[in-house]
Amino acid sequence: QAGRDLDGVRACVLHAVWRAQGLGCAPGVAGVCIGGDRAEGYHFAKRQLLRPLPDAAPEPELARLETRLLAEANSLGIGPMGLGGQTTLLAVKLAARSRLPASYFVTIAYSCWACRRRGLTASLDGQPGEWLE
Repeated sequence: QAGRDLDGVRACVLHAVWRAQGLGCAPGVAGVCIGGDRAEGYHFAKRQLLRPLPDAAPEPELARLETRLLAEANSLGIGPMGLGGQTTLLAVKLAARSRLPASYFVTIAYSCWACRRRGLTASLDGQPGEWLE
């Protein structure tokens, strides 16, 4: 039973990683949203997957939890594709949203290592412009 605090969030995320046992295309990135309703939580968990890998949450408490969760998830011995090893996740990205006192949703989205992000400007006539970082 996970508590309604950051240690409960930690337990929830590690439980999800353990249960997945590398069935996703691992190693991957875990995007996590604390709070919000189900739809908002899923939206913000997915948005975390677009953050650069070396990026840290702007809130110091969440940034520390990201670092801790990554180390603990990688110490589970699951490894890529569940075949064992020390690299189960490449990153854990956390976000927090407002919540009602009666609910404490923790929404987790997972993406494989091949998740790519890139942007391109286009003119009004559809011609490609510059690549964006």
